[in-house]
Amino acid sequence: MRWLLAFAVWTLIGLSFAAQFHVSSATLGRPVSWGRALGYALGDWYVFALLAIPVFRLAERVPIEAPQRLRALAVHGVACLAFVLAYMLLRAGVAQAQAALAGGPAEFFAVFEPLLLKTAPYSLLVYWAIAGMQHAATFYRRAQERELRTAELEKRLAEARLQALQMQLNPHFLFNTLNAVATLMRRDVPAADRVLVRLGDLLRHALDRSDRQEVPLREELAFLDRYLEIERTRFGPRLTVERDL
Repeated sequence: MRWLLAFAVWTLIGLSFAAQFHVSSATLGRPVSWGRALGYALGDWYVFALLAIPVFRLAERVPIEAPQRLRALAVHGVACLAFVLAYMLLRAGVAQAQAALAGGPAEFFAVFEPLLLKTAPYSLLVYWAIAGMQHAATFYRRAQERELRTAELEKRLAEARLQALQMQLNPHFLFNTLNAVATLMRRDVPAADRVLVRLGDLLRHALDRSDRQEVPLREELAFLDRYLEIERTRFGPRLTVERDL
């Protein structure tokens, strides 16, 4: 499908130039038949289409970007000269074949000489237009890849933050605390209220510091105090805590 699309694009360019050639020739009083205009324009652009293949490959492998910008420009400068010479040789051969099909003999150099004067500057523009399109496509593809990598990194960062939060707040601890609150509500409502308040402080503290890579020791100890206060309410005198800081 890509090859068919490329063929259709080059054909459309050739058709547009054929129409322009046909109309402008009639306007200048030197009418050219549609068939001749079509053959001349398509002969031009199909040769360009053939030579565009190595240009696309070269522009993809040798992009004009830092830090090798000067080297890439030198490579493309040599390739541009080769492109112009190859175009004139191939186009002269096509023109000679077209003349033979029309019944009129044409010498190769008799066809090549006017091409040298008329199409050399134009061929230079075509080369850089092809190379520019490939560079634009390469930069667009790289931008898309960077966006995908950024989205993947953001996803992994969110997962890492979630895992860190899960490590800080063990789900079993949450479930046990909520069960303790449910039990305390039947016999000691103020204690249940204290546990809920401390649990809320604990969750808020964990969420507030989830984006930081380092925390002061005093904050870590305050976090531990909130946790231990909940556990003291649950276990009462059965829990003994010793600190060694």
